[in-house]
Amino acid sequence: MSSINQYLANEFVHHNIISQDDAAKALDIATKTKEEFYKTVVRIKAADNEKVYSLLGSISGIPYDTFSSVNLNYDLLSKVSTAFMNEHRLVPARIENNILYAVVDDPFNILGATNLEAIYKMKVSLILITDSSMNSLLEAISNKEKRDEMIEVQKNRNMPKSFKEGVVSLEEDIDAPAVAFANTLLEEAVSVGASDIHIEPQEDTVRVRYRIDGVLKDHCEVSNSLYTALVARYKIISGLDIAERRIPQDGKITVKIKGVEYDFRISTLPILYGEKIVIRIYDVYGAVQTLKSLALNKEDEKVMLHLIRNPNGIILLTGPTGSGKTTTLYAMLRELNKPGVNIQTVEDPVENQIPGVNQLQTNVKTGLTFASALRSILRQDPNIIMVGEIRDQETAHIAVQAAITGHLVLSTIHTNDAITTVSRLIDMGVEPYLVSDSLNGAVSQRLVRVLCPKCKKAHILNHDEAKMLGLKENYVIYEPHGCSYCNNTGYKGRAAAFEIMLVGDNIKDCISRKHYSGIELRDAAKKDGFVPLKRKVADMVANGTTSIEEYSSLIVDEPDE
Repeated sequence: MSSINQYLANEFVHHNIISQDDAAKALDIATKTKEEFYKTVVRIKAADNEKVYSLLGSISGIPYDTFSSVNLNYDLLSKVSTAFMNEHRLVPARIENNILYAVVDDPFNILGATNLEAIYKMKVSLILITDSSMNSLLEAISNKEKRDEMIEVQKNRNMPKSFKEGVVSLEEDIDAPAVAFANTLLEEAVSVGASDIHIEPQEDTVRVRYRIDGVLKDHCEVSNSLYTALVARYKIISGLDIAERRIPQDGKITVKIKGVEYDFRISTLPILYGEKIVIRIYDVYGAVQTLKSLALNKEDEKVMLHLIRNPNGIILLTGPTGSGKTTTLYAMLRELNKPGVNIQTVEDPVENQIPGVNQLQTNVKTGLTFASALRSILRQDPNIIMVGEIRDQETAHIAVQAAITGHLVLSTIHTNDAITTVSRLIDMGVEPYLVSDSLNGAVSQRLVRVLCPKCKKAHILNHDEAKMLGLKENYVIYEPHGCSYCNNTGYKGRAAAFEIMLVGDNIKDCISRKHYSGIELRDAAKKDGFVPLKRKVADMVANGTTSIEEYSSLIVDEPDE
């Protein structure tokens, strides 16, 4: 063990994975604990996990790769027990050309591979993954086993009459399988990075889906009997009326999962076969992104920073639901959150808690609306105000007055693009001269799926494609393919695409004429440096960030340049 550890320490230092001092420290700890050197390095966080395992793969001859729980083939796993996989930290992944590929997080795990060859009666080839990835896989397998047991138990139970009727009183104890299943769904959704959980009653079954990277993916199916108890469970813990099934309801629960606090916003909707439940997931104390991390385009970052450095005025974000408007607002607040500045927000809901920022959540039941909260905020001597959404005339008027009287106001508004925000404010009853005086700029954004860096493949544009993107024919772009790293989707994560309208002299002149067309306003914006969203996304296709299919799905209704 000591000679292997010394060899690994030398290799880690040689490849700049770890410093000489950290290597000596880790080697000393590994010697005392009789632990493998690389495991100590990971445990004490002396180096990046992926770099450690990538080098370990090169040294051992076992290729390093990524593997997500979404890729698990549970039919393939049926030949081995969960106990075996936990003991050997080895999981069968796939069969290709009569070779079984299995993932491990220990490159020296020869015994496990030998046992697996005997079980499957075929050659086994190993793939190295990180210890954290292995933990996620084993947890997913365990959760699936528990989930199947709960469903089976529920099938064999004699359900109380009230459950069958879809009504449960608060005095009744929801049966254990439903409680466990409800908790498991929340935990699994968090572990795979889902933003929403959809529980949808069909004619013969109930479908559960997770939204991951903006796309809904099937998770499992449950029986109608378990679904009924599941609905009751979620309603009880979120404070909803369990006896009311005819009208939509909204509630909230806060749950701590692996030491992290999450808000789950629960919405019910009566549909043909029961109540559909959608649960939106918020990481309350999650890391707030920066403008630098949001804007792949350096010019966009520069313009956004210029916008928020104005001491007063309104900045409006627009885009469809789920396009990341609130994330961008938080990134702006993070940039503005400096000592000596009073920042006040009014939100519905508070998605992230930011230290140093005074955050207020609306409550319609008590009369605390955006408008009423905004009036009170103005008496709190704020420098910067963030309003979750301008959705009515009263809120619009107060926000404009706040901007004119020396406050910087950040908010969202529902329009199709940045240019239309001008007309939207005027339609809300704000005088054109006030729009001209108060509006600093508007930002329209969309979330674009990013091509997987490990498997994207080249594609040569034909004449029609090149014309659509404004590029030369035979220009090489990239398209999705699919691998284990991206869960066979061809995409890995999402990036924001922005169109930014700065209200310059040309736009102000246009607004002052009162009677102007949308085309005239767009032409004025272009003179002030406006670049349409379709051009921004086309550039992302050109530089290999996203695909032409993603461009087509996002830009269908965008105005022509």
